[in-house]
Amino acid sequence: MIKRIILLLTICTIAITIHAQKEFKEFYYPPKNKLFAPEHYFKTLQYYNKELKEMKLKTKKDSIDKANVYYLRGRCKFELTDKRGASEDLTFAIDLHPTQESFYYYRGLAYHWLKRYDEAIANYDTAVSLNPEKMDYYVNRGFVKYLSGKNDAACYDFSKAGESGSFEIYAIIREYCN
Repeated sequence: MIKRIILLLTICTIAITIHAQKEFKEFYYPPKNKLFAPEHYFKTLQYYNKELKEMKLKTKKDSIDKANVYYLRGRCKFELTDKRGASEDLTFAIDLHPTQESFYYYRGLAYHWLKRYDEAIANYDTAVSLNPEKMDYYVNRGFVKYLSGKNDAACYDFSKAGESGSFEIYAIIREYCN
């Protein structure tokens, strides 16, 4: 069961990564074949540190680009298991561009791993309100609600994820919601 949950979360993470990249200036990001290689994330992190030092905020687009760099650096920190550093970078990204749902989603993931469940739920709530069609947001919010002892609310989120096209979630519903 745990392996299914981890696989589902991995699939959701990759899908969100691809979606989030469309709105912003193209920046270096690990190739898919190296996506989970820690040494590659470390090199990428170095790249984003350099980018952030050189970036200036003259226009709204500059602000959005800088938010994206904070987001991507936060993603690297997350993958390197620095969840606190990731949540800080994602907070900077949100401050610069507060309408990007993936920023809230990933900060929710970081808080989730830090066992800061109320903050995770609040971030997932914002991601859902910005894009109620993303099943990944419901799935992860459901897991945090389940861990918080809010089983009925968790099952509702799992059901919403199923409505949005996640066939795999029905195995979770069968196991935890009936």
